[in-house]
Amino acid sequence: MDYRQSARDFLDHMNQFHKISLIRDLLALSSGELAVLDYLSSLSSGSANAGDITSAFHIGTSRTTAILNALEKKSYARRMADPEDGRCVLVCVTDKGRLFLEEKRQEAIRHMADFLELLGPDDALEYMRIIKSAVQKKDRLASCQPKQEPITEGSSVHI
Repeated sequence: MDYRQSARDFLDHMNQFHKISLIRDLLALSSGELAVLDYLSSLSSGSANAGDITSAFHIGTSRTTAILNALEKKSYARRMADPEDGRCVLVCVTDKGRLFLEEKRQEAIRHMADFLELLGPDDALEYMRIIKSAVQKKDRLASCQPKQEPITEGSSVHI
């Protein structure tokens, strides 16, 4: 199998795949504000500080601040002083935020069910099998990143 050609084909297909409105809607549900609401609601403590969110989503602090400001403006989340460390600020989901998140989860389930139905029973099962396999192998997938050699004094960089 030519894995490089398959990778090129995959990227071409994913580009087309992301143009499907149903898929765009699903992706929107798993990014930004909704993803942070989901993250916060999944924590046993029910809250996290901005640094935890920044780390969990591998985003910059300004992006985290923008998301938290938007969630707070919509009354989906609120900031409060950390009772254990008054210098820290914790963020938690409000009841309104939980309700909004649940509505969006149900919407995502409807969208995904429509997508799987569009695929048909055999392709839907195969799609789910592949997705499950990729998720189970995610640690190995992360190790597929190109290895970068450290730049040391006297080494040359080729572009």
